[in-house]
Amino acid sequence: MLDQKSREILYFKLPVFVTDLAIHLATLGVLLGVMRSEYLAGPVSYIGMRIYVLLAIAFSCAISVTGIRLHERRIKGSVVVWRAMKQTVITYMVFVVLLAVVYKTTPRQLIFFQVWMTMMLVTPWHYLCNKLVRLLRKAGHNTRHVLIIGGGKIATSLCKELGYGKSITGYMVMGYFAPKDDEVLSRGMAYLGNMKDFFDVAKTIRPDEIFCTLPPETYKTEVDRVIKICNNNFIDFNFVPTMEGYPRRHMNITTLGKVNLIKLREEPMNTLKCKVVKRTVDVVSAVTFLFTLYPFICLFVWIGDMLSGNRGPLYFKQERTGYNGKSFVLYKFRSMKVNKDADRVQATKDDPRKTKFGNFLRKSSIDELPQFINVLKGEMSLIGPRPHMLYHTKVYSKLIGEYMVRHLAKPGITGWAQVNGCRGETKEVEDMERRVEHDIWYIEHWTPLLDLVVFVKTVIQLMPGRDKQVY
Repeated sequence: MLDQKSREILYFKLPVFVTDLAIHLATLGVLLGVMRSEYLAGPVSYIGMRIYVLLAIAFSCAISVTGIRLHERRIKGSVVVWRAMKQTVITYMVFVVLLAVVYKTTPRQLIFFQVWMTMMLVTPWHYLCNKLVRLLRKAGHNTRHVLIIGGGKIATSLCKELGYGKSITGYMVMGYFAPKDDEVLSRGMAYLGNMKDFFDVAKTIRPDEIFCTLPPETYKTEVDRVIKICNNNFIDFNFVPTMEGYPRRHMNITTLGKVNLIKLREEPMNTLKCKVVKRTVDVVSAVTFLFTLYPFICLFVWIGDMLSGNRGPLYFKQERTGYNGKSFVLYKFRSMKVNKDADRVQATKDDPRKTKFGNFLRKSSIDELPQFINVLKGEMSLIGPRPHMLYHTKVYSKLIGEYMVRHLAKPGITGWAQVNGCRGETKEVEDMERRVEHDIWYIEHWTPLLDLVVFVKTVIQLMPGRDKQVY
């Protein structure tokens, strides 16, 4: 009889793998029948078969990187879609390399259509499979029966994540055993008895997993017995430590000799490879923009200032907090009259300091374009947490515990917080807290594809009438 993981491979992973591969190969076959490509010289059967083999290799490489994880029990639909797109992009990046090596050519038109056609098929297919799995689990199939040992706040939080026994996430919580009844926890879960009761029925009860919230230093004997029962009965044991007071985020468990350590964060951008990739994109983009469109934009802004009677320097320069908390001088096109509050007070909707032409610059975000100079100098990146005034850093670092964490990445011209609605004036501390949460999430989940998503969302946001928070 197959165990749970084997069934998931057989019923979920394998069908998705086969169907995905079939979609890629079928799409290639259709396009090869429509397009005449230069690498089809020679016997079509031999050449054609070799192309399919190369695509299968490229797809297998992509799967080894992304995996097939759309059946995970706590996965969001948006993550399923994102992973499907990521898998497709990696497949054809590898495929292009293989074509270049084997056929000494890269048919760009074919690859372009192939990427979009497969992405339009694979993405909804993955989303549909995820929804189907959810429906099956809601109907009581593919569920993991779970027991909780222990109570308290951590057990209550755990029950919320497991769905309180409704099998929505694929977990069916049978109830909990604890040294004493927990009134709060019992409102959602059945109290099955104390630890003695658990050991009495341990031979007859057969959960798939046990989650233990008992602190080992207090209940060492009981925890050891629970672990032994799990080992003898092939039950997965999960220890749930109390992290009261620590930030709620992904953490990494490491070791220092015989001592276990929990590292609060592991930023993807810290590796040399990622730094090189991000910096290369920044430099290429900044050089391309500054030496092509930027001179004409400068001329346009200068003429606009002159015709609107806006006297003063073309650029507005201000010290902002940057990478690792170091300050730098940020460049913007001046959109306000020269004033003494510029380094302390944010712009408001009907700010009297703004000029008419400056108001246009702000609403169109043209005033931000000189920051490509900061990008070229290495003080900023295209994508990253927005840099704040030194005064605001001083104020909010005292009000928000994790405020300075956002400076573990270079500040950006646009960022994850901005494309998710956290833009413009921060009227309340809660507004800044939401912005900081998004900035930290970006730092901890950064990938080149995430930067691409932020860029596309920024372009959409800049369309007339799309962003009501800019003023």
